[in-house]
Amino acid sequence: MTKTFYAKNKIFFSFKIKDSFKDFLLSLSILMIMAIIIFNPKFFSSGTISGLKLFFFSVFPGLFPFMFLTKLLTNVGFVFKVSNKLSPVSRKLFGTNGLGFYGFFMSILSGYPIGAQIIGDLYSRNLISQKEAKKMSLFCTTSGPIFVIGAVGSAMLGEFKLGVIIYISHILSSLLLGVISNIFDKSEAVLTPKIATAKKESGIFSKCLNETINSILIVGGYITIFYLISELLCSLKVFSFLTKLLAPLMLKLGFSANETQGILYGIVEITRGCKELSNEFSLKIIPIISGLISFSGVSIIMQSLAFLKETKIKMHTFVFGKVVHSILSILVCQLLVIVAF
Repeated sequence: MTKTFYAKNKIFFSFKIKDSFKDFLLSLSILMIMAIIIFNPKFFSSGTISGLKLFFFSVFPGLFPFMFLTKLLTNVGFVFKVSNKLSPVSRKLFGTNGLGFYGFFMSILSGYPIGAQIIGDLYSRNLISQKEAKKMSLFCTTSGPIFVIGAVGSAMLGEFKLGVIIYISHILSSLLLGVISNIFDKSEAVLTPKIATAKKESGIFSKCLNETINSILIVGGYITIFYLISELLCSLKVFSFLTKLLAPLMLKLGFSANETQGILYGIVEITRGCKELSNEFSLKIIPIISGLISFSGVSIIMQSLAFLKETKIKMHTFVFGKVVHSILSILVCQLLVIVAF
């Protein structure tokens, strides 16, 4: 009887065992991290403070006003009047209504994770379909000129021109990805937002302010946690181990150990990765920096997915899109570097 019951429910039991094992490994990992922090509290406290400083002094001043203003724009009629006029072009290029152009424009102007926030807001107000949200997540989640041209180009690389090249390649590859995705997926699921939907609501200012504060706290939390994770991985020599492991392959591709480590840093958090790579400056690393910015790093991917939660976009789908964006960005940037130099 027992054997028959087990045979009939074999799949159920196997999934349950797998889930339990995953939960056990996750719990064990968390307990190990807590133990490491407890045994070296000063080091990790300073890491947390550094993450908070990075957020409050570098990210918050530029991001907060853009977050607030984009929320206001989403709640007023002007955006919808413009988007309705752009819908025919947007449908042909990207398979979305005209709000796709609005999301793209605000994303390339404001940077991560404004694009994801806008997609989430539009979807929650039933102004774009799930299919449109999925398509927009490919070309409306980009970095902005303040970070790419200002921080990376001028400050890290010491040359404004290089920042412009990286930014152009980043934006062009984003548009290219949007067009390619529409070519391979022509299914129509486009909503037409009515101007009436955008009528002014009472207390819109305070509502947008409250939502912005919640959103900015999410960003700050992710930045601080991933800065701490990065410090933890450094202290455990994980980056050093992976660098040595990948060294033979990366040397064949023409990358030194320091450049390889910079790429690994960038996969986790792009700011640190770009900074490390800028210390090993050569023209060959410019397309790699462009690729890292387009991939955005695990930290920003998690931030974006937090804002895209209601759209039910799967993590592997979003990450795959960022990988393709990264590859296209490297190729476009390589061409621009060859032309410019």
